[in-house]
Amino acid sequence: MLETFKKLPRIKQIAVLDAAAKVFAKKGYYRANVADICKKARISNGALYKYFKNKEDLFTSVFDRTVKLFFIEYEKYASSEKSVYTKLQDLLMEVIDLAGKHPEYIAVYFDLGSPSMDKFAPSLSERIEDPAKAFWLSLVEEGKTKGDIDEKIDSTVASYIIDDHVMLFMFSCVSEHYNRRFNSYFGKENCTLTNEEKLKFVLKSIKMLLTKKT
Repeated sequence: MLETFKKLPRIKQIAVLDAAAKVFAKKGYYRANVADICKKARISNGALYKYFKNKEDLFTSVFDRTVKLFFIEYEKYASSEKSVYTKLQDLLMEVIDLAGKHPEYIAVYFDLGSPSMDKFAPSLSERIEDPAKAFWLSLVEEGKTKGDIDEKIDSTVASYIIDDHVMLFMFSCVSEHYNRRFNSYFGKENCTLTNEEKLKFVLKSIKMLLTKKT
């Protein structure tokens, strides 16, 4: 991102990044081209290169916004007296809200899982995944203290279980493949589950895996 872009009004910056994110989400990084992005953003090719060094610089800037949108208000959850599973429910509701408002940014993050994106994945994904891992670990330790989670379960394993469920749920909110995959297990014939209904299955699965067996 160049200084000329930083000097733009914030609303203009977001419009350009949102347009680029939509193109990256639809075509993937390598198939997306500058002309398509400029058309979507309603700017000239020349303007784009005044804002960014190249397509890679633009993609990195789009991911910067992805990180901000994915940010979890950790203090809000840390101060709450709710059970761990209620906190997870609240967080998953935020995921549904994010998927409704900014599905393209979830898709951009999702695309990092493709082998073709190995160039970007190590440096970019950890910006989301490292803070998330720390949050899950703190939630697990809290759950063990409260009795919500079996204290005999390894905390790292429990954190991975939560993270895996949350990621698959998030992807199912924006990906037809993962949505169909989810419905193939839990949906009824000719009836597609809503995100809220999927959320209940996710929480049920996490509870089954982490709650102390009696």
